[in-house]
Amino acid sequence: MHIVWLILKWLLILVVVLLLVGVIYEQYSRYSAKKNFIDNGTYVEVYGHKIHYVKRGEDMPTVVFESGLDFSGHMSWYKVQEEVSKFATTISYDRAGVLRSERSTKPRTCENMADELHTLLEKIEAKKPYVLVVHSLGGLIARCYAKKYADTLSGIVFVDASHPDQIERAPESIKAKMKSAAVPANWAMFLSFHTGLTRLTINSMLDKLLKDEKDKKILKAEINAYLIESNTGAIEEAKMLEQMTKSSKGVSFGNIPLTVLSANHKDAKGDERIFFEFFSKLQKEHLTLSTKSKQIFVKSGHFIQLEKPEVVIDAIRKILEESKND
Repeated sequence: MHIVWLILKWLLILVVVLLLVGVIYEQYSRYSAKKNFIDNGTYVEVYGHKIHYVKRGEDMPTVVFESGLDFSGHMSWYKVQEEVSKFATTISYDRAGVLRSERSTKPRTCENMADELHTLLEKIEAKKPYVLVVHSLGGLIARCYAKKYADTLSGIVFVDASHPDQIERAPESIKAKMKSAAVPANWAMFLSFHTGLTRLTINSMLDKLLKDEKDKKILKAEINAYLIESNTGAIEEAKMLEQMTKSSKGVSFGNIPLTVLSANHKDAKGDERIFFEFFSKLQKEHLTLSTKSKQIFVKSGHFIQLEKPEVVIDAIRKILEESKND
């Protein structure tokens, strides 16, 4: 019995030491990342809070990028925007509470985010019509945007976009896992944020996702500088996910050209494979949104714009040509 208590005592000491090391690592990382990052961004006030945006290029038409439910904000479009700005005016931004943008007092509903995007574009006098390029959760925001502002759009590109039925119709075996993954328990989030686990996990993911060392340096510098704020904002959005899926139903893009880029997840296994097979079926249903729609499967993970940016760039170029001919 004495040996058991001795082992437990040393295990407890080890856990405390590891937690302490994690806290020190996290605090130093926050300080270092903020100190080394120079914020020379552009901001505009939307409903009482500052929104950060990036505008590049001079040519018409205007291409607007909407990110997914994650911590990277406008940075997820880094590679695509750089190239598309050579033949169009491009605008990417950080939604309220994500990356450099201030948090909003308005609930993170699909409608509010669509209104905030529209207000941003109006305030910076972006020239209409827009081609809207959206990733993941951005697919729901695009639907809400089109409900009110379809007359401002000349084309839409879905990049592995979310579907309003992805929670409701998900296989029972993975539905609970999806919800818990989207919004972890408060104690788990607190522990992960303050002991460096979140930072280590995200940096490891970026290392796997990005092959070019220049890309890693640029994206990791900004993402690490705003990591905690950005994750908090993303969690606020995740808590509203079910509301967003419901409010984004019952919309049609009419004859606005739509290109659906869908990731090919053939390498997935187990529950992941079950989910992605289901997700692929929903991807096909996106085509019913427009009378001028087409689907392209891409050998990539979920972040097509980072893994295969050339495919997204080509899709944008073609939809610009198509909308120009109409």
